[in-house]
Amino acid sequence: MPFGSRDLQGLVIAVHHRLPPGAPAKDLKAIRSLGAASLGHLLTADQIELSHWVADRYAAPWGQCVKLVLPPDDRVRRLPSRYVATELSLASPSPVGALSAAETELLTRLRRRPKGIMAATLLKGDTSRRKLALQALLQKGLVGRHEQPVVSKTIRLHKQESSAPGGALPIGVEAEPAVLEDPPPEAQAWPDLLERTLEQEAVVPLLLQGNQRTRLWCLARAAQATIRRGKQALILTGDVEHACRLAGALATVGIRPVLLHSGLSVQERAEAWQAAQGGSAMVLIGTRMAAFSPLERLGLVWVEGEDDASLKEEQVPRYHAREVARQRASCARALLVLASNHPSLESLSAVQEGRMTRCVYRDPYQAPNVDVIDMKDYPRESSGGALLSPPLIEGIREALGQQALSILYLNRKGFATVLHCADCGAMPQCDACSVALTFFRRSNHVRCHYCDRTKPVPEQCPRCQSLKLEPVGSGTERIEEAVRRVFPQARVARVDGETIRRPSDARAFHRLLAAGELDIVIGTQMIFRLGLQPGAAFVALPDADAGLHIPDFRSAERMYHALLDAADLARPGCAGGRLLIQTRFADHHAITAVVSGDEDLFVQQEHVFRKMLHYPPWTHLVRLDVSGTVESVVAQAAGRWVTMLRAQVAATGRRGAGVNQHETTAMGSAEPEPLSKQILILGPSPAPHVMTRGRYCWQILVKSAALEAGKEIAARTREGLERESRRGGLRYDIDVDPVSMA
Repeated sequence: MPFGSRDLQGLVIAVHHRLPPGAPAKDLKAIRSLGAASLGHLLTADQIELSHWVADRYAAPWGQCVKLVLPPDDRVRRLPSRYVATELSLASPSPVGALSAAETELLTRLRRRPKGIMAATLLKGDTSRRKLALQALLQKGLVGRHEQPVVSKTIRLHKQESSAPGGALPIGVEAEPAVLEDPPPEAQAWPDLLERTLEQEAVVPLLLQGNQRTRLWCLARAAQATIRRGKQALILTGDVEHACRLAGALATVGIRPVLLHSGLSVQERAEAWQAAQGGSAMVLIGTRMAAFSPLERLGLVWVEGEDDASLKEEQVPRYHAREVARQRASCARALLVLASNHPSLESLSAVQEGRMTRCVYRDPYQAPNVDVIDMKDYPRESSGGALLSPPLIEGIREALGQQALSILYLNRKGFATVLHCADCGAMPQCDACSVALTFFRRSNHVRCHYCDRTKPVPEQCPRCQSLKLEPVGSGTERIEEAVRRVFPQARVARVDGETIRRPSDARAFHRLLAAGELDIVIGTQMIFRLGLQPGAAFVALPDADAGLHIPDFRSAERMYHALLDAADLARPGCAGGRLLIQTRFADHHAITAVVSGDEDLFVQQEHVFRKMLHYPPWTHLVRLDVSGTVESVVAQAAGRWVTMLRAQVAATGRRGAGVNQHETTAMGSAEPEPLSKQILILGPSPAPHVMTRGRYCWQILVKSAALEAGKEIAARTREGLERESRRGGLRYDIDVDPVSMA
């Protein structure tokens, strides 16, 4: 279709026999051409309705949401059109009908080029005149138009077996041990509960809580029960590696799932899509894109790691795959299972409200012994600034004496967090982002962890030209160097984005670990994504509370989850397994909950904090971002948005509150009004990192008890802003239920 100076591909959603009232008939443009499409490309009413739901739920343009339900090969970028002379024009040197001078010129050029000419080349010059001439030649059948899809340059992490229909099990995926056949003692009630739930007319969602092995066993039983009923199962997870491990685990019990994720080529994704649509895929496993797969006989929707932030799409449309899964299960009357070792507070709140049934399958005897080290008692000079306290060193030494594995978890890459000038206090920052550059000693460079820009290590301070630039803070590189210095004979491996770049790197690491060739493993969150089995004699978090310094109301929850994940890598306490937590907040409720093994201690305290400050799950949150290339214009636009929001709140009869008003309400002695009677508006204020990738960003938060209330005023006011002005390359974004405030 012609759209301004370009031609765009469109999708026909409905056909009417007359124009809608008020449509400007004289301004309508003719469709250039119809794309070739098979029956498999036709969208069902359910798919269109799902795209509508996503657009409404996340305040996103419907056109972008429709793309989510299209087959993968329809989402491929296309080259600019190529025009060729047709057989009709080549057969006759003098085509029937008079041609204008412009038409004759274009046709002559095309006849000399049998392979055709790209649109940009053919129309160069007097564009408007040549466009009219080209359109006339197309209508007369003298010129044809061809398009060629461009396969996106995706990293093919896993090739699929050519012999497996729909691409069932990826090559190189190590299957889980056959212990999936043996029921974990704590989960023996699962099959009966599963059967009773599947037989109910109104299916109640389940929240399954347990370790990795228990969840896998429950998943296998649920998938088998679904297949026996002639239904299809959809399994979602946050990352590609985990999806492949799930496929390998199910293969050990005779289930051949189809994989759908971004690591596959466009053709492989299209084949998986067709297998789902045709009904041959009884079990489909994938990342968040798989939430929109065309499974028409859904009987089970399983979200593995339902608290994983990777399930949230950070680009428009900013949907959450867990909520899309909930919607699909509801529409298909399928069983929804949210599974995790540590469920999100939102899911636990749904259990408290009676909207979900919780199944806790955890063996308390599997927990390791937990020690807490208060780092205020140990000066950093004792370990060279690398966070190795004497108890931590002693723990590694004991594990080495037992010829057992030690694991150190620190979710920071590089050698040091920043380079710090000892004279003026300045820190080299990224030119495009308002963040300090991370220092990597081994490769001798500094890098921005937002835009990934890299530059050589500066020799002097950019502000005062001092030569006293010192590394401050510890990353995995620094911990590794300190460990090798203290234990020179130990076999040490580092697991982070620098050392595990390809699937082959992960496989090589697994081989070394399985062969007992490693004594100490140091890594970031990638350790948890590699699917390591419990068995380490000693697990330590050298800086457990580092994430608490992030300006995000979920930082304590993330720290608590990381502590639980680390504990799951250790042996049970009865077998000598130890978890050591180094912290400066030894009395933090997340740490005390892990030490006591009492999850309710953390949940109840966190609920108190969030309820007092009106944060989810006690309220709904909508984050509004205003970004542009000129900060003053961005700040002005953000202020204008807040003014419009407050006007909307006043017009709808609700009480609006600014930042200062909210602080008084939440922190003062007076009891705050129920949020159902108000919408709280916070901001505008600069984003935690005010500049990212060369664009400045200011944020506004809208809190409301009813999601529709906050989302509606945000969407309505954005429309008004976009009509008013787009100075400074402004962009107005809405993130409904954000998982991150950065």
